[in-house]
Amino acid sequence: MNTKKLFMLLAAVLLGTVSAFAQSGNNEPLKGDVNEDGTVDVADLVDVIKILKDAGGAVGEKMCYWYAGTNNGNAVTADNFTDVASRIPESEIPETGSVTAKGQYIYFVMPEAKYLESVNYANGSAVEFTCTDVMGYHIYKTSEMINTTINYTIKQTTYYYYAGWTLPTASNVDTIINETYPAESGSSIMHTAGKKTTSKSSMNYLSNTLYNPNQRTNYYVLVPTGHAIYDSLNNNVSNSVFTSQGNITVGNQTHTIYKYNDRSRNINAIIIK
Repeated sequence: MNTKKLFMLLAAVLLGTVSAFAQSGNNEPLKGDVNEDGTVDVADLVDVIKILKDAGGAVGEKMCYWYAGTNNGNAVTADNFTDVASRIPESEIPETGSVTAKGQYIYFVMPEAKYLESVNYANGSAVEFTCTDVMGYHIYKTSEMINTTINYTIKQTTYYYYAGWTLPTASNVDTIINETYPAESGSSIMHTAGKKTTSKSSMNYLSNTLYNPNQRTNYYVLVPTGHAIYDSLNNNVSNSVFTSQGNITVGNQTHTIYKYNDRSRNINAIIIK
């Protein structure tokens, strides 16, 4: 199955409604009904993504794509879908560019390692969009039909790891992960308080020890979703010796801020994983 047909099939599912469409009087297959169950719904979308992944091409290449299409209220066919599926050129993150449509919805399809940060008109005003996650892919759709050129920004999903004496915020996290502290009292060896990665990782403060030469006070730990704080015996201590301070969203990921319940000059007995 070639890229054009795959995207037309995907568009048919995305632009169809979740209710069943009546088949034609001559019993022709319902457009977009990939699994042939008489309904165009999210199950068909899942099957399309599987086809793309198994084919090893198109979206399966883990690239970003965009295309535009219209919906007249019925199942989409080749007659009412303008096939403009195009690969978005890879570039330095953030990836930016422009696309044009003529009275169409614009879709962006990308692997979960990337996300659509923003879409804007030429005057800078934001274009609203929705996102559906299916089998490791983000599928974005503009909330309104587009009849002009719009600009997009795609960024890399990022996971942040941090332990230190600065309260993390969405605006300072890129700075505080680079804080450095002595490994211990009187040491000239400096260790870094955190890091960011584009895939799930861990941060070990049993070896990457930190010492605060200025004061003995509570410290903070920033933990990505799906991670927790463990002690040297591999016990989850996220909610026993720490207290949640709420969440921040950075790198398109939710991160929880924890505060150590006691005051300390040392961070040397925890692992974020």
